Amino acid sequence: MDYRDEAAGFALRHPAAWARDPAAPPDEARFVPPQASAGAPAEFISVFTVTSEGGATEASLRRIVFALLPIHGVSGFQQDPRTTADTLWFKFEVTGSSGGVEWASIGVAVGGASRTQVAICAKPLPAWREGQKQCDEVIRSFQPGSLAGP
Repeated sequence: MDYRDEAAGFALRHPAAWARDPAAPPDEARFVPPQASAGAPAEFISVFTVTSEGGATEASLRRIVFALLPIHGVSGFQQDPRTTADTLWFKFEVTGSSGGVEWASIGVAVGGASRTQVAICAKPLPAWREGQKQCDEVIRSFQPGSLAGP
């Protein structure tokens, strides 16, 4: 299902049955499957919008990503070909845990002059092999909002 966030300006495609979680913090748009329990889900799509001062660098994007989620391991953090002179894109693969469940994920961090948006798609570790294709499609569909200012 196509989704466009009017406030943050981003767009992405998420699984049709999934819905935006109203319990997510204000700087996070979180989408969860219908069977997700309250609290920190192990299967989710999240988009964070963060104010970034001094423009985007690889180091600043890494700091932002690692500060947003309970990440345990990193298997990749590399510049994405969509990088331009004004917008820095990095794809990443990380593992973490929430609600007592370990998950694997892929994501993208997109930084501009004054804002960074991070999109991440996570699945429980035992379901990662089957769920990775869906996550790849979600992250590939992500289009950030304006990163030049609020």
